[in-house]
Amino acid sequence: MKASLSNVLSPKPCWTSQRAVVLWYNVGNCKPVKAYPGGRSVTNPSASQAGAARRILRRFRGLQAHLQPGEEPLGSRPVIWHSQEHGAVACDVILTNRRLLGYYQTRFPRSRLFLEAIPLQEITSLTQRIPQSKSLLHELLIISGQGQVLLRAPRRSIEQLCEAIRLLKEGASQEREAASSSAVAAGGEEEPEREPPLRLARQQLVGSAERSPAAIAAIFACGLILEIIAVFLWATTGSLATSLPPFGAGLLAVLTAILVYRQR
Repeated sequence: MKASLSNVLSPKPCWTSQRAVVLWYNVGNCKPVKAYPGGRSVTNPSASQAGAARRILRRFRGLQAHLQPGEEPLGSRPVIWHSQEHGAVACDVILTNRRLLGYYQTRFPRSRLFLEAIPLQEITSLTQRIPQSKSLLHELLIISGQGQVLLRAPRRSIEQLCEAIRLLKEGASQEREAASSSAVAAGGEEEPEREPPLRLARQQLVGSAERSPAAIAAIFACGLILEIIAVFLWATTGSLATSLPPFGAGLLAVLTAILVYRQR
């Protein structure tokens, strides 16, 4: 997975260090950003990571006030963020070297702020949910100590985000293990318990064809067409016996599509 992601994002890798843990596209200029778990860049921090962080902070006004000391943004993607506390919210997911943020802020016509943060250290499971139909949006289920969050975005964004989180978790875990091993060797302290590994999974979403968004939209559109035909027949012929059957069928189709959509 790591090799395939690197081939997609950067056909010519410019580093060989195994400590590099994330390769993440910056949406603003579509240039790869290479970073270490602690926020250090692989090559030139001012040219790569620092520049990407400045572009993200310029794009998201007010984000700087919500970042922790030493926290730097690595990349962002537009998603639909669904949590138990806020429901479904269209926002941007911002990956930093410490947290995963769901964020948006508007000031017109009135000031609104949405901010929900998941510390990377608390993420225990990532599940990519693949729709059975040819849907534009795939899903990523994130389980952490705070609960569950479901992200909906295009397939490529979901795969890149999942891989970036995995690499950041692995790099941070290796750094903690190295630090704890050095402390044990120097002071004779007991080795702390290791953090459980991140669980990765893929799940195929199974759903009936008649409940798919495309089928619901088709039924709704057919219902509207039948109602338009019924109105045209009544206007031209003036006969209720001729116009009522297509109008009733169209109304039934529209109501059925609305009910099925609400049940989903």
